[in-house]
Amino acid sequence: MRIAVLVGGMGRRIGMEKTDIQLCGKKLIEIAIDKYSDYDTVFVCRDEKQARLLSQQYDGKFIADIFKNIGSIAGIHAALSYFEDCIVTAIDMPFVRKKVAEHIYERGREMGCDALIPSHKYAEPLLAYYSRTALKEIEKAIKSGIRMILTPLKNLDVVYYPVENLRKFDKELISFFNINTKDDLKRAEELCSEIGLEGL
Repeated sequence: MRIAVLVGGMGRRIGMEKTDIQLCGKKLIEIAIDKYSDYDTVFVCRDEKQARLLSQQYDGKFIADIFKNIGSIAGIHAALSYFEDCIVTAIDMPFVRKKVAEHIYERGREMGCDALIPSHKYAEPLLAYYSRTALKEIEKAIKSGIRMILTPLKNLDVVYYPVENLRKFDKELISFFNINTKDDLKRAEELCSEIGLEGL
């Protein structure tokens, strides 16, 4: 499996770099490096400076957004410029179960779609499969000022995949939990003390 982890979040709402947030005594970047060590993994940074700083501190492949300061759509673009296809996820999603990511990846490849996005009341584009066949449309959207990843996907072959199909790997669907606020971090710490990070 190929996986791209978006690590560029500055964490303005939580007051620190997303990579530096501590959970269960480990930084989120350390959790991600450990979790995805068995896969072909790239960490997508917001700029060359962040990529350089992280590569000096950690073992891993760090690349930078090609288009700067426009959020996660740029990270997905950079990931697809690097990989033929991949799972995209975010550094602030520490509870992603590997079996969930593997299943999404396998289904996306089997179906030959441009993207496979888990979906319930809303879509989950930051734990999803993307193919390089989506790159051109994403780049066109970026150049026309669009920042929402779901907008260019309207012009592509996208499978909106029911999250219910993932409950066999992740009963409570905690894979989709992300940390944006201090309250989220508090809840994450509670989850961590209940289930730990091992075996995810």
